[in-house]
Amino acid sequence: MRVTFLLLLTIFFIVVQKSLCDPLVLIEEGITEYFRTRTRPGYLENSIREALIRTSSKLGEDGMHCALCRIVTKIVIEYRRAGTNNEIIGDIGKDLCTLFADIGYVTCVGYIDLTIDTFVFIIDNKPDITPERFCAIRLQEYGCVDPNYVPWRIDLPPGRSPSLPRRPSGQTTSVLHLTDIHYDPLYQPESNADCEDVLCCEITSGIPKQAIHEAGFWGDYRPCDMPWQSFENLLSQVKNKHRIDSVYLTGDIISHQVWNTSKEYNQLYITQVLEKIQHTFGTTPVYPILGNHEAHPTDFYPPNSVEGDFSISWLLDYVAEEWSRWLPTSTLTTIRQGGFYTVLVKPGFRIIALNSNVCFTNNIWLVYDDVDPYNQLQWLSDTLLEAEKNQEAVHILSHIPPGDIECSQQWSHEFRRIIERFHNTITGQFNGHTHNDEFKVFFSQIEKDKVINVAFNGGSFTTYVGLNPNYKVYTLELEDGRMLESEQWTFNLSEANQDPYTSPKWYKLYSFSDIYGFEPFNLPQYQNLIHNMSINEQLLQNYHRLQVRNSTAALRTKCEDGCLRNLFCGIISVEYKDLIECRKQKQSGVHDEL
Repeated sequence: MRVTFLLLLTIFFIVVQKSLCDPLVLIEEGITEYFRTRTRPGYLENSIREALIRTSSKLGEDGMHCALCRIVTKIVIEYRRAGTNNEIIGDIGKDLCTLFADIGYVTCVGYIDLTIDTFVFIIDNKPDITPERFCAIRLQEYGCVDPNYVPWRIDLPPGRSPSLPRRPSGQTTSVLHLTDIHYDPLYQPESNADCEDVLCCEITSGIPKQAIHEAGFWGDYRPCDMPWQSFENLLSQVKNKHRIDSVYLTGDIISHQVWNTSKEYNQLYITQVLEKIQHTFGTTPVYPILGNHEAHPTDFYPPNSVEGDFSISWLLDYVAEEWSRWLPTSTLTTIRQGGFYTVLVKPGFRIIALNSNVCFTNNIWLVYDDVDPYNQLQWLSDTLLEAEKNQEAVHILSHIPPGDIECSQQWSHEFRRIIERFHNTITGQFNGHTHNDEFKVFFSQIEKDKVINVAFNGGSFTTYVGLNPNYKVYTLELEDGRMLESEQWTFNLSEANQDPYTSPKWYKLYSFSDIYGFEPFNLPQYQNLIHNMSINEQLLQNYHRLQVRNSTAALRTKCEDGCLRNLFCGIISVEYKDLIECRKQKQSGVHDEL
């Protein structure tokens, strides 16, 4: 009896000791034991739950997310190099995914199945990979740091771009900006909109338990993408309402079903959307670019040196042919090289279309090699230099916005250097990705108070998540593409879903000049606007309302303090380090530090 009592007491003290331990220590011990025994220790789930509940008091290196990432990555690298095969790593990875991430079992299993071979390839073929490097790139938004990172730079020509000669003809041209369509071929009205996965409202999402959870006919505010009937309605609305001279299509045709993509699936639905656009607008030129969701696996854009099953050439060769319905043969080489191109639209005006998805920190190939992927930024600089010599105005199309918190900080820094050098040549930048209608203001790094460029985001057609769908129409000077007006068109999704047999009531939510009192590319006026936003909360609240297209779902929670701070910083920060520094400051006095 005494022996049994002592044994129980010993077990009790062991359990208590583990419960009092730092959860990070227990997580490292638990995952190591998991790999060694192939059985998950009983204490691991509670340790992970406790670690996720605890939040660090700092944004930086000591953050819980960074620490957890380094622990998991270190163990995976060690066991892979000790001979653990892909299947075992994948099986444990699926289980850990369900513990660490709130994305549902189906998403975890599917996503790990799609990506595990890539992760293992990078471990096997990059001998100097470290947990610090992996986490500093993949979890950049949490402030993870790699102390051994070596920054890279492109070669910029000396000098500054001269001002373009103004030759206003009084003639204008109209551009439709469509972005982040996220067409979901599996969307099913009345399916479950309240599922546990990344994407709901699909045939596979199951039957809703209550009528309130049924997916709407035209779309849904919950984590759902867009049905075909809504996309057809969008194109019909644009064709019947506007005179469109050209279309900027800035990426993300494919849905958010990241756990179930394939090369064939992506190609099929990209073609379906592009053919519908061409059928709608006929000979109207369209300038498309890639989004992060066009890749398979989603977000993964490997360097050209990677061949075989991991190569991205399947996508680049495919879009080179698909886009040829609108683009000249001169674009084929760079599209096949890296998904980017340039077109001289007419004498004096050029479009440069980038594949900025290479900077997205979800693109795990950055861990393998992050130095100017596809040599694209060097090409951008060289192309802008030629445009400068020829006195050409340039529009830049790019899916990931400049300064996005999930755009690799070195890529973002080099892009900013390019804009600083050639800002007088660039008369417009157009982005997507965030799903928010927003703009980003470039201040000169030499003349601190001077606004030198602006990037405009097209918002999104998808409602993912909590948004009303939208498109934008720009009125530009014909000669050099300077923006004279920007209009946002949307409809109220809640009202539209009340009557599936009636077309949604599209309306113009705003014109830029009506809201802000100046033309969108009147750069000096932005300085006053930014100053007023820094001291007038109502201006930021209204910016937020327009950003989400007056969505009742998005506006149900008031944007206060931290939300407003992030809004303001998102406007004035065009590279990662500035965004982080801005978010650390107090709301007042920000403009004085620009």
